[in-house]
Amino acid sequence: MQFQFIILILICLHIDVFSSSNTNNNSATKASQTTSLINPYHARDHIVNPHNFSYLLNPGYSVCNNSNSPVYLFVYVHSGPTNYQRRVVIRETWATRTLFPDLRIVFMIGKTNDNTVMKAIQYENEMYQDIVQEDFIDAYKNLTFKGVMALKWISVYCSQTKYVLKVDDDIVVNTFTLINHLKFLDRNNLNKHTTILCLLWQAMGVMRDSKSKWYLSKEDFPLDKFPPYCSGSAFILTGDMPAKMYNASLYVPFFWVDDYYITGAVASAANVTYAQLGSLYTIPQQLAHTRFMSSKSFYTIMFGHFISAKTTTSILFSCLSVCCPHISKKSGISFSLF
Repeated sequence: MQFQFIILILICLHIDVFSSSNTNNNSATKASQTTSLINPYHARDHIVNPHNFSYLLNPGYSVCNNSNSPVYLFVYVHSGPTNYQRRVVIRETWATRTLFPDLRIVFMIGKTNDNTVMKAIQYENEMYQDIVQEDFIDAYKNLTFKGVMALKWISVYCSQTKYVLKVDDDIVVNTFTLINHLKFLDRNNLNKHTTILCLLWQAMGVMRDSKSKWYLSKEDFPLDKFPPYCSGSAFILTGDMPAKMYNASLYVPFFWVDDYYITGAVASAANVTYAQLGSLYTIPQQLAHTRFMSSKSFYTIMFGHFISAKTTTSILFSCLSVCCPHISKKSGISFSLF
């Protein structure tokens, strides 16, 4: 009887241990699933986001290899198909090779179903040879395609550049301040590889208002706050980053919020280091206008937001005349107003 009682106790203990083991295994699986739900845009161990679009326009190696001067700063601009005037203003002002011979620029554009616009873009590219276009539809929720296109193109056709600047076509760049700042970092060995310089957002709330164009449901993005990422209006990459980030993007599931996808999820997968630009980064139009137009604060601003092409041109011409008159007169540059 005593022996049977001992056997019964051992059986109960075995059942209890087995049950605990199963409970722990189930908890581990559930935790893994929960982690996956919390962060659905982490890198996988296999390709999940192949960028299989084809080039419609591609200036190729000619952009960065058409002269003996090395490329210090490569600029890629997210531009809309119909934003011709903005592109002209950028070419003639803050991105002009006349003042900045070590700078190269390319405009990243998707396609449109408007044949007239497509022909106009083709003609524009024949004139300037600075447009990269792939065969995805240019739309707000396709901006991630545009960002990945840029990373892929730069990693192939301009991989030797020291720095890469990304901007939207409604952003004005104070190229003097930008280059001076980068040179300062170079002289003091403050810029390391695998770095993004930007206005860094931390714990940015996810938009849950269904009326907003930035609305994300819980199914789209389970977290209520984003992990760190950069303002997408303008950011700077060290030259080694485009290839690393493009490769990382292949393993990170597609997400239409391009700012977070490119500078958050993909950058994290590429083990990026973030560096804050701080007060040099000014986006609000009125504040940017005031600082751009003041000779005292001109060199305290790097980026500003201006919607109008006319405003952009007049501001940059005034800045060049007031802050750098010797350059303006010597270069003989004349900016056309539309």
